[in-house]
Amino acid sequence: MIWGILAIMSMNLVDTFYVAQLGTEPLAAMGFTIPIVSILLSLAFGVGIGVSSVISRAIGSGEQTLVKSYATQSLFIGLSIAISFAIVGYHFMDEIFMALGAPKSLMPRIHQFMDIWFLGSFVVIIPMVGNSALRAAGNTKVPGFIMVLVAVINIILDPILIFGWFGFPRMELAGAALATVISYSAALLLSLYLLMIRMRFLSLSACKGLVIKSWKDILYIAIPAVGTNLIAPISVAITTWMVAQHSAEAVAGFGVASRIESICLVVIMGISSIMGPFVGQNLGAKRYDRIVYGLKISIRFVCVWSLSIALLLGVFGDSITRAFTDDPLVQASATSYFIWVPITYAFLGIIMLVSSMSNGLGRPTPSLVMSFLRLVGLYLPLAFLLGDMLGLEGIYLAGAIANILVGALALMWQKKLLIA
Repeated sequence: MIWGILAIMSMNLVDTFYVAQLGTEPLAAMGFTIPIVSILLSLAFGVGIGVSSVISRAIGSGEQTLVKSYATQSLFIGLSIAISFAIVGYHFMDEIFMALGAPKSLMPRIHQFMDIWFLGSFVVIIPMVGNSALRAAGNTKVPGFIMVLVAVINIILDPILIFGWFGFPRMELAGAALATVISYSAALLLSLYLLMIRMRFLSLSACKGLVIKSWKDILYIAIPAVGTNLIAPISVAITTWMVAQHSAEAVAGFGVASRIESICLVVIMGISSIMGPFVGQNLGAKRYDRIVYGLKISIRFVCVWSLSIALLLGVFGDSITRAFTDDPLVQASATSYFIWVPITYAFLGIIMLVSSMSNGLGRPTPSLVMSFLRLVGLYLPLAFLLGDMLGLEGIYLAGAIANILVGALALMWQKKLLIA
């Protein structure tokens, strides 16, 4: 899963690298798209968490018919969400991005990217939900391979469509979006083949009499999980608005830092992504000792990894940023982020692990509370306060403080969850 997530995250990094070659204005436009794209991905992740939780527990307890019903209905849930999101987003695009603080001069470039992205959003969300079903069965190699395949296709298509290589028209931001949609189309076809033919997880007949139960069980976990995952991009959207008050270059720097950060956190994301299915299967099999031990060693590893990444970014963050842009204002914004936030990645990792564990236990409320407290209860008020006092650095410092406080709370909470 680490390699698969790394591949997907590399797509964002590659997009950012090539778009940066077009200039600061296209890079800033892409920076404004990050929160909206993140919202759709959060919806997909939330449904995936619900699917993974119910399927893993059903597998652990040996209920194969229920497994097939859950897997089949999860795709219908994902499709419904994708279509609704695309309709709303496409219709109100100007209003959404103007509310984020995007200047009118950037709207044509934002349209270049998001017109295609909204229309192809269902291609992105379906394979993400399908891969969650595969992971719930303990199969992480195939979803990882699918994610790597998506990234490879995207990396090949990006420069061809963005710059118009090999006789293709120069599409710039539209090319980056189209490359993403084409890449995920391959994942969609492969995921459906694996779920239907190889795993035999998809079956309409298995859903007979179980449709309402399947939707109810999945959404019981998925709705709080969607809420948990939506809080982050909404906070990013508000952060983008606050950063935009400084300059478009500051937004571009924040966008570069965010994408580099996603690569640095990929190992933690990989571990947390399988913590839910791991806990769910062992809960269904009543192997509580393995849940306790698995979480214990995962927390230890995450702390060591996070400290190593913080040291790396502290020393080389400025050099990494310069590889993406030669604009000094963009560099300053990204470097400032790396000064304050990475030292708290260990606390963020603990939050992610404990959240995934609680979802695997079928108890999504702690995850929602931690996410709400970190981003809405602490980060946003502190960002407004410290932003006024310290400027751009104050916004970034607020994120670091919120990570530390809620990470400490997660450490205490996980003991109570395991005892319960």
